[in-house]
Amino acid sequence: MKKIIIILCVFWMGFIFYMSSTNGEISHQQSTEVVNLIKNTETKLQTKGENETINKNTINQQQVNENNLDYVIRKNAHAFMYMILAFLVSGLFFIFNKRGKDAIVYILFICLFYAVTDEFHQSFVLGRTSLVSDVLVDFGGTLIGLTFFYLTYYKIYERYSIKRKESLKI
Repeated sequence: MKKIIIILCVFWMGFIFYMSSTNGEISHQQSTEVVNLIKNTETKLQTKGENETINKNTINQQQVNENNLDYVIRKNAHAFMYMILAFLVSGLFFIFNKRGKDAIVYILFICLFYAVTDEFHQSFVLGRTSLVSDVLVDFGGTLIGLTFFYLTYYKIYERYSIKRKESLKI
């Protein structure tokens, strides 16, 4: 089990590195595909009987909405990737019986350090920028992942372990 968690952590860090290595045009294209998918789904959900008058303001508003959606998708992708990373790193610490406040500090440090170095790496990629706000979004994702891991562990795993120990005593 230890090897699997280590491999998953290394794989996920590699995946984050790979995604940061894609140039700005490809990265933008990927998020645009998601925006188009959402836009097409929204269009299909609209009733066919609606008669919209299309004017310049409507087109401009649609572009603004698409740009905002693109921004939200990009930031959520950052948070999601680091949420998964924090979950995996937390699992790694727990597998090696490192728990408590010290483990939390180390997990947060590892994920924050990786976010900072990832943004630094991204500054050398064509068409990409390095933003402190992205590090903060990554760290927010880390906090969510860490919280989710601890809630999962203490609410599910420990409860299951206690019930299992009680059933063995009987």
